[in-house]
Amino acid sequence: MHISGVSFAFPQRTVSNEEMLQIVADQSRESFQGDLNVALQTIEHYLNYIGSKNRRWLAEGEQAFTYTERAINEALDQAGLEKDDIDLLIHASVDKRVIEPAMAFFVAKAMGMHKTQCFDVTEACGSWTRATQIAQAFLASGQFKNVLIVTAEYASHEGQPLAQNHKLTSLADLEWAFASYTVGEGSTATILTADDQKPWQFDNRTFTQYADLCMSPIIDDDLETMRLKDLSMAGKGRLRFMSYGKKMQDNTLQDLEEMMRENPIPVDEVDLFIPHTNTLTAWRDLEKRLGKKVPYLFMLPEYGNLVTNSVPAALATAQREGRLERGHKVTALMTAAGMSYTRYNFVY
Repeated sequence: MHISGVSFAFPQRTVSNEEMLQIVADQSRESFQGDLNVALQTIEHYLNYIGSKNRRWLAEGEQAFTYTERAINEALDQAGLEKDDIDLLIHASVDKRVIEPAMAFFVAKAMGMHKTQCFDVTEACGSWTRATQIAQAFLASGQFKNVLIVTAEYASHEGQPLAQNHKLTSLADLEWAFASYTVGEGSTATILTADDQKPWQFDNRTFTQYADLCMSPIIDDDLETMRLKDLSMAGKGRLRFMSYGKKMQDNTLQDLEEMMRENPIPVDEVDLFIPHTNTLTAWRDLEKRLGKKVPYLFMLPEYGNLVTNSVPAALATAQREGRLERGHKVTALMTAAGMSYTRYNFVY
């Protein structure tokens, strides 16, 4: 299969690290027990360490679907397709506003795609990646000709689920709350078209023993099923995002390095390498350990952790900046809660 259209649409509001620190300070001033300045200095240190500078959020009065619609229309224009040419719409985001029937149905309804088949795919930040694997199988079967994958992440700005983490009670909260301060917002649309001459190659690894290191429960945690063990109970609760980022990285870093070393195409010979937008420093460290120059495209510094938007946003940005052209070899390596890692190669 090949990408016939890909677009990334994002709010213009830019939230700097300085503004993020002020938000946490304002929200935590009354609830924090201890020295709040130490907590703020710790947050600032880690933001600088991972390479974070800005993130994009919705401004007051803006609607998320404005950007989702823009991304879809731009992708359709690139592909030279009409809405009725889309056979299947997959919504592949962590952020979803309905459980039943699926967010995909509401996106299709809003776009006037009344005959398009729909379903959702959820695999944390790897949702778009898993959706492309599913799409390739459908396209290869001949059941569909054009599949649209939509991602839309808008859970970070004021009043949204991740904003619960802006209010700290102690320094210990940062172990699970820090990751939420890096998250940015936006929408992507990717149109995949059947093409037997361009198969994508996927390699997946899963580590379910670390599933409780990053989670957003819909209801209060089911301790019997989730087996939270000795992790902090402070972060648990309905729709609260809890991510033990350092523990996830420490437990799986060796596997990540192996996947890069074992890539069918040497990482310094691909035209574009897209890592997940969770941290810049860890990927740079891996580059040093490999002893090779990796053609990374880092979205984190200016857009934040884009969650499911990560890979398609990078593709759209690289295309816009002239770094990605038809025939280029692309490698992506998505790391997702669960945990799951997926390395994949394709020709653009």
